[in-house]
Amino acid sequence: AYILMFGRQGLITKTLLGLDVNIFGWQGLWLVQTVAFFPYATLIIGQVLDAINPTLEYAARDLGAGEWTLFRTVTAPLARPGLAAAMLIVAITVLADFGNAIVIAGNLPLLATEAWFRIEGLADLSGAAVVVSLLLVPTAGLFILERVWVSRRLYTAITGRGSRLARPATPWFFLWPLTAICTVVALFVLLVYAAVLAGAFARTWGYNWTLTLDHWRLALAAGGGQLVNSVKVGTGSALLTSVIALVAAFLTSRRQYRVERALDLLAVLPAAMPGVFIGIGFLLAFNQPPLVLGGTPWILILALTFWHIPFGYQAAVAGLKQIDRSIEEAAADLGASGLRILTDIYLPLLRGPFTASFVTSFIRAVTNLSIVVFLVTPRNLVATYSILSMISGGFWGAAAALTTALLAITFVAVGGARLAIARGLRGLPVG
Repeated sequence: AYILMFGRQGLITKTLLGLDVNIFGWQGLWLVQTVAFFPYATLIIGQVLDAINPTLEYAARDLGAGEWTLFRTVTAPLARPGLAAAMLIVAITVLADFGNAIVIAGNLPLLATEAWFRIEGLADLSGAAVVVSLLLVPTAGLFILERVWVSRRLYTAITGRGSRLARPATPWFFLWPLTAICTVVALFVLLVYAAVLAGAFARTWGYNWTLTLDHWRLALAAGGGQLVNSVKVGTGSALLTSVIALVAAFLTSRRQYRVERALDLLAVLPAAMPGVFIGIGFLLAFNQPPLVLGGTPWILILALTFWHIPFGYQAAVAGLKQIDRSIEEAAADLGASGLRILTDIYLPLLRGPFTASFVTSFIRAVTNLSIVVFLVTPRNLVATYSILSMISGGFWGAAAALTTALLAITFVAVGGARLAIARGLRGLPVG
């Protein structure tokens, strides 16, 4: 989308502004990655901000705190778990991203693309394994830095004592600058959709802008079944990811187990693995006895779940840090078992993070290419593979139309998630 908009033959840069712009390189990659992964950070940080008790703001104002002091001493410290979780998951996801890097990085050397080139061009599996292992070094460093930064304080915001106070309105001198910044980001996001929509309905990109539905007919005829498969795989992967991530976060929050630190590290590390190697690894592991999953949707669901667990885990950890342990202790004093505490206390309170994990995992699953390209067969084709095939065959309009259909599915998922989160927050004790 950004190549079509801002490349040397881009609609904005060339057609509208008459500029000769080279978007390939670190500048273009930085722009694309920032816009691509902005929603992930928004979902995590938004859940943490929504859970902050508004009575804390009123109390700070009653003590004479100004808006900047309130933000610096109350809001920002309590939001630190969400901010740290978002920074970690976005950083390690960008570090290992393959799709955007292979398209727009140009000659910029990156570990993920270098490893793929060694397999694709040199058939050097050993060299690729060495390159992949290098990704674990910065990932471990980011992981340790995030844990050190967050572990210095407590961030309890949900205590079980309810509050009926409405959240204070944002002052104008905060509201207008933040609105301006968000508007600029929103425009860059909307440009992605504009480019895809234009390509789906324009007869020939850059030459003939006559509207046509021919691309849609070809896309639905060739990729309609694959679109349904994508929804099934995405739903299964998102549900499995959210459940595993929530249970893992709950176990690591307990201090009675000796394996919580190792489990904590293992839950984050998959994000640093390039999708191409996860796809190859699952293909080698489950394409021969004793467990043969090749050619079935399950190999796609398991591989995507493995890759998406870090996001759901970080969202659940950030939510758990805001829940006062006294609620659990009260339930235990009343005779509740560990399983009962998890299902009756933590699951309702973590409804927002669970939903955020589900919708993000679903979107990433239905739009993934770097993993599924190695695991699909004629029996389990998905929409992203069909889009790649259309592009390879020169059917750019049909590819844009099928991509638009995927976007419509993600819009429905996001809308459903926001509705579920809103309903969950209405029943959430914020005191």
